[in-house]
Amino acid sequence: MTALSASSIVLAQEPVAIPVESESHHHVVLDNSYVRVLFVEIPAHESTLLHHHDLPCVSVPPGGADAMTAPPSTQQGTVPFRVGYAAGGFSHAVSNSSDRTMRNIAVELVRPQGTIRNRCSAVLKDEPLKDCDMPKPGAAPSPSHYAAFESDEILVEVWELGPNTVTPPMDDRMDMLAGNLTNVFVTSASGIDSANALRGGVLWIPAGSKPVFKTGPDSGGHFVTITFKDSGAAAR
Repeated sequence: MTALSASSIVLAQEPVAIPVESESHHHVVLDNSYVRVLFVEIPAHESTLLHHHDLPCVSVPPGGADAMTAPPSTQQGTVPFRVGYAAGGFSHAVSNSSDRTMRNIAVELVRPQGTIRNRCSAVLKDEPLKDCDMPKPGAAPSPSHYAAFESDEILVEVWELGPNTVTPPMDDRMDMLAGNLTNVFVTSASGIDSANALRGGVLWIPAGSKPVFKTGPDSGGHFVTITFKDSGAAAR
């Protein structure tokens, strides 16, 4: 048997992960000193390329016209959707085997997060829930909200509003990102308007905007806020 030379041997190579922003199903819709927000859209029976996430990220279902399903009918204090968290430094590929387009919002966190803590959502496995302020079913008037989880840098909260609700202007002393705006309209005296929300119902709300959140007479709505603890006038 003739020996094969080294040059004639073809070795199978592991696929190389590309940066997430270079993957064609991921679209950067917002990029600032706190977050890089990617709108992810995978058509039915398609897959992403293997891609790498350098940064930790919060995963939020899209809202508005990009929502995958109609908003669920829930009682106060229930969890209408799932907010997730993933530490950075991993690679993966995602396949959509369903007959429907898969959508997601990935909020990459630019600044160091420090310690992650479960509040009412178990984003860290094998860690207890702590300081959960979720209202009991039927016990809280609209609007209601609870802290899903937090880090040294952010606080992630889930909000639920009943029909025909108008909140007082929010005393927002820190920058905030609103996502999954579903049947909820946002305005403020400073000119913030959810009519200008980005894909997936994403809206950046600078500190001091004092936004008002409201719903229509026929249905309630929900949204997620990510508050940045080291932002605001005192931190600038």
